Amino acid sequence: MSASLADHPERALIHHLLLAPGLAPLAVTTNPLAVSFRMQIEACRPDHVRASFHIDTGFTQGNGVVQGGILAAMLDFGMIFAAFTRTDTGHTLATVTQTTNYLRPALAGDFTVDAEVERAGRLLIHTRATLSSTDGKPVATASAPIALIPLPHAS
Repeated sequence: MSASLADHPERALIHHLLLAPGLAPLAVTTNPLAVSFRMQIEACRPDHVRASFHIDTGFTQGNGVVQGGILAAMLDFGMIFAAFTRTDTGHTLATVTQTTNYLRPALAGDFTVDAEVERAGRLLIHTRATLSSTDGKPVATASAPIALIPLPHAS
């Protein structure tokens, strides 16, 4: 038996913020990894999301540097949430592929992702994002096509 979902909870969260921008910052509690990263939506407008994260030492390598996959995950969260600003009810998203460029090592702490939609089509939403540390310096950048997927209907 497959469960039906009328709306993706993260899409609903983003559209709620689009209608009531004064609610930001807003903690993302719809995803266990986002909760672990202490993700918050700081700002949201059509085609753009700014999100903040707090990454603790549990996500670092032996040398104290945040593992690259964690950096890529923060960028992916940002791009998906930006794409959700262009997504209608009854759809979800999936990253097709992600190109990540690592610019410098990152230590545990606070980060910000600025993500935007570059172009949106019927099936793909093209996005890009920059991850910065608290000093405002970019740590990594990414781009990704995001697939638009209809949710299954109730049976």
